[in-house]
Amino acid sequence: MATQFDTGVGELRALVDILRTTVDKLDATMASRGQTYPSLDTAYSADSEAPRNAPDVLALCDVLVSAAGQLAAAARPTPTSSLLTALQFQTSACIRAVIRTHVAEILREAGPQGLHISQIAQPSGVEPSKLARVLRLLATNHIFKEVAPDVFAHNRISSILDTGKSVSEIMKDPEAKHDGSSGMPALFEQLSDYSMKAASYMPETLLDPTTIVTGKTAFNRAYNTELSSFDWLKQPENAYIHRRFNMAMEGTAKMAIPWEVFDGFDWQSLPEKSLVVDVGGGVGSQTLTLAKKFSHLSFVVQDTEATQPNAVKYWAARFPEAISSGRVQYQVHNFFDPQPISSPAVYFMKNVLHDWSDNHCISILRHLRDSAGPETKLVIQENVMEYACEDSPLTNQGVSVSSATQAHPAPLLPNAGQAALFTYYIDFVMMNTHGGIERTLPHFCELLADSGWKAISLYKGPPGGRGKIIAVPQRVGVQVASAF
Repeated sequence: MATQFDTGVGELRALVDILRTTVDKLDATMASRGQTYPSLDTAYSADSEAPRNAPDVLALCDVLVSAAGQLAAAARPTPTSSLLTALQFQTSACIRAVIRTHVAEILREAGPQGLHISQIAQPSGVEPSKLARVLRLLATNHIFKEVAPDVFAHNRISSILDTGKSVSEIMKDPEAKHDGSSGMPALFEQLSDYSMKAASYMPETLLDPTTIVTGKTAFNRAYNTELSSFDWLKQPENAYIHRRFNMAMEGTAKMAIPWEVFDGFDWQSLPEKSLVVDVGGGVGSQTLTLAKKFSHLSFVVQDTEATQPNAVKYWAARFPEAISSGRVQYQVHNFFDPQPISSPAVYFMKNVLHDWSDNHCISILRHLRDSAGPETKLVIQENVMEYACEDSPLTNQGVSVSSATQAHPAPLLPNAGQAALFTYYIDFVMMNTHGGIERTLPHFCELLADSGWKAISLYKGPPGGRGKIIAVPQRVGVQVASAF
C-alpha cells in the first residue's frame, strides 16, 4: 500500500529524512574507501565516474534521485509542475543546438574560466544573443554554467557532450564530428533530433485506429515514409543520420554497466566447451566480456552481413586469439530466418526484442525454440519495466524473482520514480521509431509462452542496469495469465 499523509508537510518531511539519511550513508561509504563523490563542477571522465558506479553507491544514488524528484513534485505548485513537464521539449531542442554549434568543444578549449558568447557563437556563425538564451536555459538545468553575464563554461554534465576533437578539425568536416568519439554526443544528438521529431507525432499516431492494423509508427508519420526506421536510415540521402546512429549505438554500449552481463545467470556452471550463441549480437561486445572471463565457453556471434567487417576489426583490436583459436566465431544470420545452430547451451539476446513488436518477437523466438535442445537455456538481457504501483502477487506467478537492490523506502514510488525515468523514456523511443516496446515481466512471460518458452527466473539488475530473464523450452501455446 502506498503511504498516505494527512498533510503535505508530512510528506515533505518524510522525503527530506530519506535524503538526509541516504546522504549520510553515501558519505560514510565514500569515506571508508578513501574516495570522493564527483562534483558537478568537475569534468566527466570514466575514471572519475567509477566510484559512483559501485553497486552499493548506485543504489544510494537511486534513492537520492527518487526522493529529490518526488520532493520537487510535492513542493512545486501544481500548475507549474504540469507546465514545466509540457515544456521539457525545449531542453531537448537546446541540447541539439549546442551539439550542432560545437559549444562543448569550444568551451573545453577555452578552459575553466569560460568564454563570452560572442566568441562561442563565432565558429558556427549563429546569432550570439540567441545562443546565449540556449545556454542559459541549459545552465538553469545544471548543464553548463554561466560564470559571468554572457560568459559560459563547462560543468560535469555538459562536458559529456564533448567529442574530444578540436574545433578546427570539426569545422573541416562537420559530418565526421562523431566518428571516432565516445559515441555519447552522437547519442544525445540522435535523441534530440530523430527521436524527438518522431515523438512529436506520437499522439496523432496513438489516436489513429488504422495503426493497430498497419503497425505504422510515429516515425512513419513524422518523416512521411512507408519504410521502417532501419530501412529509412539506409537510404543514401540519410547518410549522416545513419552514420550518427551507428556512433550513437557505440555510445549506448559505453554507458552500460560492463559487469551486468555476469549477474543473474551462472555462466561458470556451464560445462566445458558449452556453446553460447549471441543472437543479434552486433560486433560481439557482450561476447567479448564473457569470453575474457569464462575461458571454458565457446561463442558464436550472429548478426547481419553489413556488421561483419566492423566485427572483424573489433575482435582483431581487442581479442584476436579468441578468433584465431576458433573459440569465438562470427556468423552472418538474420534472426527472422530459421536458426542454423541447434541445441547450444545458451541462446543469449541483449536489447534485441525491445526493437520489435510482439508478432516480430514471436517469429524470432520461435526460430530459436525450433532449434533448441531440451537443456538449452534462453537468456534475455533487457529492461524489465516495473509498475508504478505495488506489484500483485499474481504478477510474478511461477517465476523466481531476485534483485540486486532492496525495495525503496516509503513514500517513494515502488518503481523508483525519477531514478528509473530513463527506461520509461526509452520505451517511447522504441514505440515511436520502431514499433517496439520495453516489456513488463508478465508481458515477457506471455510472449515467451506464445513462442514455446517458459520463463523460470528474473534477475532485477542494479540501478541503471538491465534485467535478465531465463527461459526454458516448452510446447508452443501454453498460456500464462495476462497482467499487462
